[in-house]
Amino acid sequence: MLDKKTLQFAELLKAGLWNKQLDQEMFRDDCDFHELAMMSLRQTVTGLIGVAFMQLPKGMVPRALQIALLKKVSDVEERNRRVNKSVAESFAWLLAQGLHPWLIKGQGVAQDYDDPLKRVSGDIDVFFADEKEYEFARRRMLSVLQPSELKADNRQTLNLEFMDGDVYMEFHGRVLAEINHRSNRHFAAFTKEAAQLPPRRWGNVTLPPVRFDAVFIFTHLVRHYFGGGIGLRQVCDWMRFMHSHADEIDREQLHADLDRLGLMKIWQAFAAMAVEQLGCPRESMPFYEVGVEQRGEQILRYIMESGNFGYYDERTKSNSKVYIVRRFVAFWGHLQMKFRNFAAFPEESVYGIPSFLKDGMKRTFASKQAESLDENG
Repeated sequence: MLDKKTLQFAELLKAGLWNKQLDQEMFRDDCDFHELAMMSLRQTVTGLIGVAFMQLPKGMVPRALQIALLKKVSDVEERNRRVNKSVAESFAWLLAQGLHPWLIKGQGVAQDYDDPLKRVSGDIDVFFADEKEYEFARRRMLSVLQPSELKADNRQTLNLEFMDGDVYMEFHGRVLAEINHRSNRHFAAFTKEAAQLPPRRWGNVTLPPVRFDAVFIFTHLVRHYFGGGIGLRQVCDWMRFMHSHADEIDREQLHADLDRLGLMKIWQAFAAMAVEQLGCPRESMPFYEVGVEQRGEQILRYIMESGNFGYYDERTKSNSKVYIVRRFVAFWGHLQMKFRNFAAFPEESVYGIPSFLKDGMKRTFASKQAESLDENG
């Protein structure tokens, strides 16, 4: 069973996400409004929760908190305007080079919300289905970037990260679905097939074909769910996309794609959470099945525990002044997060362990080296 605080938060999220009437009786007794507001930050859904708070009767929510939430919602909207401007300018520049990029996730999916400006924005992710186009875009971008703007240039994963003013942007020449062996083996072929379909448009910005996004938005959130945690914003993105494009999605093709990638069992569990706990219309969620509600509850409970990318999970936190103790606590906590899904999804729970160990060792030694340099001046 979900605790009362999670049920209250889910009620607020449903109201903000689906523009539905709030059940005000749930908030009349034993309600910590400050904690609900903090949960919205941890789940990166402040804009949606802030709007839902406005439905509550005058005097129920502390005035100072209400004013603070209104300011947060205003900040979310203003940030979205800046990010949208950066997206439009970037695509104008890329299209002028004769390239064919897609805007993936982020501001493109935001257009599927009733009010796109209420979605908390993140990075800008640009994908080039043709690796030669990625390499051309990479070289052109490197030629105009200032050294301080470049954040990463990974030639192995085909990933370039840089700042456009105060907006973090990434160019991708490859997208991954490292969830299980089947997804890893077949995702590149799926992407190549989907890239033959005509893209969608949002102004001068090109968005992926519906077939691609119906799978990619889900695989991206699931990859991060098993890899360390997600915020509910990513789940909201998936639900809003499925709802907005329900009439365009070829369900038979989607079924075939999910089977091919070994993702149907996971989809059904997340679909149970979407419909039963988060208010997604049943007709908008393919392959929802009665009987896995408990698994959907479990997923929501894990998401609420860990927050966006697992950053808030208490199992990874330590106040020790000893570096190696802090690293061990973080390591052990992340392992527990990975194995909590083992009973339901054994392969997916252990699939990323080797890369997790490798990356953890690299980060540990890099951090230790930086700490030593600081101590030695």
